[in-house]
Order: sequence, then structure tokens, then C-alpha cells
Amino acid sequence: MLHNLRAVCFTVIMLFATISLFAQPKENDPYTILGFGNINNLNFAGTSAMPGLSATYSDAFHMNIQNPATSSFLTQAAFEVGTFYQYKNMKTPTQSDRVNTGNLSYLALGLPLINQLNQSVSRKKKPFSLGMTFSLTPYSSVGYDLERTYFVEDVGEVQSTFEGNGGTYKFLWGNSIKYKGISVGANIGYLFGKQTQEEWDYFLDFNDEYRNFSYDQIRMGGFIWSLGALYEYVLPQEVELDANGKKIAKQRTRISIGAYGNSNHKINTTSERIQLRRQTVSLSLVDVDTVFIQDAEKGKITLPGEFGVGIMMSRDANWKIGIDYSFSSWDAYENEINPATLLNSYKIAFGAEYVPKHNAPFSDYRKRILYRIGGYYKTDPRTIDDKQITQSAVTFGVGLPLQPDKDNRKFISFVNLSAEVGQYGNPDFLKETYFKLNVGFTLNDNLWFFKRKYN
Repeated sequence: MLHNLRAVCFTVIMLFATISLFAQPKENDPYTILGFGNINNLNFAGTSAMPGLSATYSDAFHMNIQNPATSSFLTQAAFEVGTFYQYKNMKTPTQSDRVNTGNLSYLALGLPLINQLNQSVSRKKKPFSLGMTFSLTPYSSVGYDLERTYFVEDVGEVQSTFEGNGGTYKFLWGNSIKYKGISVGANIGYLFGKQTQEEWDYFLDFNDEYRNFSYDQIRMGGFIWSLGALYEYVLPQEVELDANGKKIAKQRTRISIGAYGNSNHKINTTSERIQLRRQTVSLSLVDVDTVFIQDAEKGKITLPGEFGVGIMMSRDANWKIGIDYSFSSWDAYENEINPATLLNSYKIAFGAEYVPKHNAPFSDYRKRILYRIGGYYKTDPRTIDDKQITQSAVTFGVGLPLQPDKDNRKFISFVNLSAEVGQYGNPDFLKETYFKLNVGFTLNDNLWFFKRKYN
């Protein structure tokens, strides 16, 4: 009990500490000035290498919070934390730039609510299983620092700078139940965050250096939810007996079909706006006029409904291969403070996972490594010159198991590495080629909810 209590306290502290780390500016991407910024996925380091077969991926040791129905497949408690590093090369028809970014990417805790050790001790196998997850992940991000110089008649040359940062985050609580081959689940949570935008206009042909300054900030928060389902069918196979008449344990082939989704979400907003005219006086910048001010205006943002479906074939713990399709109805997006017209988006992903021999001794370590590979193509809801932004990438990675404790109670944990190489954007305006490295740590433990018995 003390072991579990310490783990809960540690997790709660990490959740609140991580919020402040997530909140720091992470990128300089001109595309984030459009719409709601860059939208992040909910995939962890392991599934990012496949890449994100979110509808169907289930595992005894790793979480998949995109489809809440998968948490009931957990047999070990899992604490997962991930980080990323990304290098981008951005090119326009006339310029190029390189950007390096990195940050924490997720924090999550998953629990099987029925401990398998209890069932082994009592020799009673329940026909169902339960799982629960808690997670904190980024949903969207804004980060840009742009400059534009142009000529205005009767005014002269004007230089405008635009700077934005911020983002939104999801805290999710998920629950799932599995009975035989059918699993269903639900996530409920809270989306929160803020976005800020600043604009400076410099009138370069005026000696007294007048400047216009505007500042916008939007804070937002609202409840969100999603549902998920997963059906797993085990293909029939012939029974083989050994010389003593006992069944020979053979790997089973499974086909999994999964789906998840949610309707549109209404998120409350509070905005602040101020527009000032400033002038340099004795080398100091002085506010000479308040053009416009608005404080604590209430509004709403409508975020899109989405759904995903997928199919996967697997051979027990030996290999998995699958394909996913997801769709988001961004044409329903509404922002009362900063209106934007967005288009529906979709993503097609395929991936595979292979482990030569999951129960090989650690002295033959290479056979225990999980090898993952995949690729995807997706459209972005934002447009440039009426042309929708697209993204494509190939992914690959490994899952490195750590040797369990000698008491054989605390089970295998993992270090998951995944890499993504791809391109993004509209080549006629701005093309981004990038390399992204994800590093995730999965700590497993089978002592949660274990009832000790003494004779």
C-alpha cells in the first residue's frame, strides 16, 4: 500500500510540474500564425514509430490513450513520460532557415484495475478486465517570429513584426472494460491553455519614430470527451498434443478492429486586446495614445469532431501490422475572437512491429528488442493561396526492454526510441523538411492492487 501511495504522490507532483515545462515556447513555425496553430497527436514514443496506429494498437505494458478502449489490455501498471527533439529546415522561394526545438511531450499513468497476481494466487480467472489511465499531453502549439517590410502611399516604408506563442493541453482520465474479445472505453478531460500575439508597426520614414503596437491574448478552457471500441478475433487453429497428451502452446493469430471518436467541443475563452501608439522620446519608448482596449471579453471556440478506424493483424507478442484512417471536421471550427476558415483534414497511416522472441533470456538481448516501422500521409486544415497544406513522413524505432528486478514481481520496463523523417507545408510558399526524435520511458510494475496473503 505504501508503495502505491508513493507512486500516486510522485505522479501528481510530476503532473503539476510538467504543466509549467509544457508552457514554455517551443518552436518558430510561420504556419502557426494560421488557424489554431499546429495540432499535436496523442501518440507516445512507441506507437509514434508505427506511426500512431491509434485505433487498434493495444499492449500489456504500453498505453494508447487515443483509443480509450485499449487500457483494459494492460496487465502491468505503466508510468510513461516522453521527450522529443526536432530539427527543421525551412525554405521559401527566396530564403531558408534552420530551427531546433525540443521539450517534454507527454506524461501518463495507466493501471489495470484487476491484478493478475491476485487471480493467480486465488486460481480464479475473471471473465473481464478493467483499465484506467491518466494523461497530460499538448494539443496545439503556437510559435512564430516574423518580419515584413512594405511601402504605403503617403506614409512611406513600414516594417511590421509578428510574434506569437502559447498552446493548449489535454488532461484526460480514461476508463475501459473488456469482456472476452470486446472492449469499450471513454476519456473525459479538460482542455486548457492560452495563446498570445503581438504586432509592431515601425514607420521608418518618420524622424520621430512613431510605432503602432497591438497585443492579443486568449485564455481557454473546457471539458472534452471521446469514446472508443475494440474487437479482437482470434483465428481458429488446430490443437496439437505432445507425447503426454498435453496441449502444445502455440502462438495465436489475431485480427483487431478498432474505432474512436468524439463530436465537436465548445471551449470557453476569455480575451484581452490592447492597441497603442508609441513614440521614442529621449531614447525611451513612451505611450502617446491608447487606440483600443478590451478586457476580459467572453467567447467560445468550436473544436472539430473527429473519428478514427483501423484494422490490425498480430501473432501474439511476435509481430503486429496494421493500417489506420482518421478524419477531423475542421470546417466546423469557429473562433469568435479570431475567426478563421479551415478545411476538413484526414490521415492515413500504416505500420508494423516485430520482436524475434519476446521471452528470450536477457543474455540473448537482440531477440527481445521490439523493431517498429511505418509511414503516413495527412492533410492540414490550414490553406495557403487556397491550397491545403500536406504532410508526409516515414517512421522507425525500437523498444528496448529493461531487465526486471530479481524478485520477479516488478515486471519489464522499456526505453522507446522513434524517429520521423518527413516534409510539411506548401512548396510554393514555405516547405519544411524535418527530423524528429522521440524518447519515451515506460516503467512497469505488477504490484498495483495486489492483495498480499499471509499464512
